[in-house]
Amino acid sequence: MQRLDLSEVLTAIITRAAHLVGTEHGFLYLVNREEQVLETSVGIGVHAGHRPFRLRYGEGVAGHVWRTGQPILVPDYASWPGRATGVGNINFHAVVAVPLSVENEVVGVIGLSFDTPGYTPDAETVDMLTRFAQLAALALDNARLYTAAQQELAERRQTEQALRASEREIRDLYATAQRQARELELLGQVRAAIARQFDLPSLFRTVVESVAQTFGYTHVSIYRLEGYTLVLQHQVGYDRVIERVPITCGVSGKAVRTRRPILVEDARNESCFLHAIEGITSEICVPLLNSQQVLGTLNVETIGDVRLGPADLRLICALAEQVSIAISRAQLFEAERRRARELEALRATMTEISANLDLDTLLKAIIERQVKLLGATSGELSLYDKQRGDLQVVMSYNMGRDYSNTRLALGEGLMGQVALTRAPLIVSNYREWPGRSPQYEDSAPVSCVAMPLLAGDELIGVLSVSDLNVNRIFDQDDVRLLSLFAQQATVAIQNARLFAEVRALAVTDPLTGLANRRHFFTLAQQEMERAQRYGRPLAVLLLDIDDFKQINDTYGHAVGDRVLETVGAYCRSSLRAADMVARYGGEEIVALLPETDARAAEEAAERLRAGIATLDFGPELPCVTASIGVAVYDHADECDVSTLIDRADRALYAAKRGGKDRVALWAGGALEAPHDVLRSSALKLR
Repeated sequence: MQRLDLSEVLTAIITRAAHLVGTEHGFLYLVNREEQVLETSVGIGVHAGHRPFRLRYGEGVAGHVWRTGQPILVPDYASWPGRATGVGNINFHAVVAVPLSVENEVVGVIGLSFDTPGYTPDAETVDMLTRFAQLAALALDNARLYTAAQQELAERRQTEQALRASEREIRDLYATAQRQARELELLGQVRAAIARQFDLPSLFRTVVESVAQTFGYTHVSIYRLEGYTLVLQHQVGYDRVIERVPITCGVSGKAVRTRRPILVEDARNESCFLHAIEGITSEICVPLLNSQQVLGTLNVETIGDVRLGPADLRLICALAEQVSIAISRAQLFEAERRRARELEALRATMTEISANLDLDTLLKAIIERQVKLLGATSGELSLYDKQRGDLQVVMSYNMGRDYSNTRLALGEGLMGQVALTRAPLIVSNYREWPGRSPQYEDSAPVSCVAMPLLAGDELIGVLSVSDLNVNRIFDQDDVRLLSLFAQQATVAIQNARLFAEVRALAVTDPLTGLANRRHFFTLAQQEMERAQRYGRPLAVLLLDIDDFKQINDTYGHAVGDRVLETVGAYCRSSLRAADMVARYGGEEIVALLPETDARAAEEAAERLRAGIATLDFGPELPCVTASIGVAVYDHADECDVSTLIDRADRALYAAKRGGKDRVALWAGGALEAPHDVLRSSALKLR
């Protein structure tokens, strides 16, 4: 008969515990119930060979664990105020100790120390050591039972029947201890295998295959909870599977609903059992939990005469704890990896967007990029109109129809609600959402998310992303990513607006809002080249407000500025959209008229002159008039823009000399005899 020596079990426990957490130093105390003290039972590493040590209830690390029944982690034992008196040289740093408990009673303490400065075991290590201690306590208790059985056997040596009974009991206890030790070893192997996996599909495959290969189970499967449905991730042993199991059905659904492991020893007597294949006789289903969140289930089934029992249930439960930890770790890793991909995509997107300073092109790029960034199908961009106090849709992408220029009141629809609250909003089913705008009744999107564009407290606009896929539901990760995008998009829009303002200032006269002289010459040169290339007419009108100096001197420069603004606005509104009007300098306004011959130019100039004379400037200015010089490009005559303007200026001079408030046309000829080459509208009234 083989013997199970208690000291060997204790040595095996502390040795395996140390190996499990990667240290060489450990100690094990047992409770002396009679004297109510803890006594050193075994030590390894720096704790080997120490004299027997006794601790009172609550004294030192082990006494503390005995008193509280809870694990303890001491990062630096030398500075820990609760260390026991009489301890010799302290040549270790961190210490972790866990209770050995049987039926909620502490029977001993496992302690492990670490000699690496600055190293502190993490919570996962403490948790793993605690579970190991639970199994070790069972082995220790069994070993004590074995010792008790040996003593009883010695007392009943006279009775052969008692001897055989004791031998059977001892064999059972020893087999249990051996199985538990073997299970601990195999658990370590499985844990090591899954610890190397950070990719969820690879992790699920490794879990199932490791459990099957290591423990010899023939039918193993793992399901992941997605919403209210368990979805198969991997399996071994089945030629036909159930891919999806609602949590309202089957043993697996019951395990999810109750969050408790289930042992079905006879599948024929279980009413909710789902038969994937014929011949299943028993099943164990253990929920995979992260705190109170159900991640999925780990399932083991048998066929034929093989039946699962309580020992298998304990083993699968221990495995499930390890698998749950591995899944949570892999999910965190996947989340970080996804975040890294998103941030890289966001960086590339914003690099492209930020380089674009044309507002229309930028807005188009923003709407397309935001849809692509979230992997959606469609989207919109609206800007806030400060003057009207509402939103105007400026870009619409793949929405079924173009909603551009649609106006939304604050609080109206998805974007109006976001503009009103200035907070993001997710709508999982837009078609049934009571807050949808009547203007979007024929809109097709199902799931939507919208984000305000804010510059500090100022509302710039609203981004909206939507998806036609009924299975797509936007979540807080999408909100977080869209928020980062919106921040950068807001900056890009403001930069583009500022660039447009600066560009406008560079080509616009600030007083009249007309083009400035430099911009006029640039465009005039282009029109001159086109007229020369195709032999088309081109006219220039040069207008001067009569007696403008007297207006300034009499009524002040503010009135003079108002006259200039009014005359400039009238010229711009009276001429064609293709004509260009600019402030030439002082009180002079110049107009370039493409495709205009001498007759049409004179008529246009006369309409301007007559119209200006009717403008109302208030009672302080009864009448303002203007003189206009007209010059027309003749493709038979070589000239450039400066020459054409100079001719219009000479015509203007003739109009002034002729009495003002009139139009004069340059008709060609020698400049020395202007009366031959100039015709005044005063001589030929229209």
